[in-house]
Amino acid sequence: MAPRIVALIGGGQAAGKKSVCKAIMSRLQSWKVTDVKVLSLDNFKRARIPNNLNPEGPDSYDFVAIASAITSETSEVLLVEGHYTLYEDTLKRLGTIRIYIDLDADTRLSRRIIRDTTERGLSLQEVLDNYLVYGKPAMERYIQGTKPTADIVLMRGTEPSGIELIAGAIYDRLAADAVAASGDNTFNVLSDSTPAWQSPSGLSLRHNLLDSEFEVQTENYYELA
Repeated sequence: MAPRIVALIGGGQAAGKKSVCKAIMSRLQSWKVTDVKVLSLDNFKRARIPNNLNPEGPDSYDFVAIASAITSETSEVLLVEGHYTLYEDTLKRLGTIRIYIDLDADTRLSRRIIRDTTERGLSLQEVLDNYLVYGKPAMERYIQGTKPTADIVLMRGTEPSGIELIAGAIYDRLAADAVAASGDNTFNVLSDSTPAWQSPSGLSLRHNLLDSEFEVQTENYYELA
């Protein structure tokens, strides 16, 4: 049985996709939603790709295997993160909600430098060469264009208000599904603070997301700054 909710989280290199997944999961767990898993596209990179292809481009991923992993997952909530979660049509159709992290290029590059020099043992020159030859072209040619297909755009990654809204909408969907399936109305928010989507400013957006079933509205997404 496929997950009840699949959240696709995309964006450029070092934009903070994994951090956003961690924040959403933590917020859901604070409301006693514990059946949440994360699937990373990094685990589905092809071992070999032709030399004439960009190793950071979409051809380096096995999208058939990714789709199979999503549909065979049994968790209630599956957070799928990676550069190309919003790129391939099959994946987009599997998504319940689509999120794009629109962090600026300078911040992403600085994060990439720190990550690749400290965690991957690359020299500064190697990081910059890889970025200019592979990372920047992949971003401009493939990844940036996926932004309009998102339901929500996070401008600063793990912005608390954005995480609260997304987690709250997912929680609402689980609650609505539980009521529809069995009349179970026992979903209660068990946190020490009022979710942002219960405030007057967040209410209409949260209902919009729930009522529209996260349908993509091209170039009509919610930008959360």
